[in-house]
Amino acid sequence: MGTNIGFIGTGVITSALVTGFCSKGDLDHRIYLSPRNEERAKALAERFKNVFVAKSNQEVLDKSEWVVLAVLPQLGEDIIRPLSFRQEHRVINLMSDRKLSEIAGWIGKTRTLVQMVPLPFAAKRIGPIAIYPHDREVANLFKPLGEIIGVDEVKQIEALAAITALMSSYYTLLWEVVKWGENEGLSRKEAADYTTAFFEALSSQARHEEEGNLERLAREMTPGGLNEMALLSIREQDGFAPWVRALDPVLKRLRRTV
Repeated sequence: MGTNIGFIGTGVITSALVTGFCSKGDLDHRIYLSPRNEERAKALAERFKNVFVAKSNQEVLDKSEWVVLAVLPQLGEDIIRPLSFRQEHRVINLMSDRKLSEIAGWIGKTRTLVQMVPLPFAAKRIGPIAIYPHDREVANLFKPLGEIIGVDEVKQIEALAAITALMSSYYTLLWEVVKWGENEGLSRKEAADYTTAFFEALSSQARHEEEGNLERLAREMTPGGLNEMALLSIREQDGFAPWVRALDPVLKRLRRTV
């Protein structure tokens, strides 16, 4: 049985979630979008028959049981505080650097208030969706869109959110490898097809490693072989440390005090 889901904010992540909910036609939710990004909201409504653009943010709330807060964090309070929430609302906050206590001060008491970290892959119903605190009803609503990772401590959701900050860096790494392949005589399509398939297979292998023992995979190489050669070269240039160090300021931002 479907439910009414409202989105305050119609950005990239909202588009991904709406697409994930609607693209296969197997879920009968009714989805209400705020009119903030009129062009994107209209495009989604035209694409999916169960998506509607509300006349205002308040109308989104009035028509919805579930409310997803998906506005830019720096605009969050100005947009959300003036709205009238009902106590029976189930609220999901996507603003990763806004605390739930902060949100509660804006909206008052609601039936549910959770933090969620979805990613653009939700449009294809793949990838992780982190939830804090772990809530069965929230998990059941979103589990068709990806793998639910429910945690019970705020520091855990903050760490998971920090890891997502590596997404653009990862794509940049792939792009640099593709450009290197082009310079060595491959077409861009050949380089991109091989590179993406290669890294996809690596991730799949790691995903199925028992108990997440990725260190074993990292050590699995032929002595004196090509993998060891590349690994030693990257280590000599301290190539892994910047990736980990980049997480620290991200986490610091996420753990700011209200």
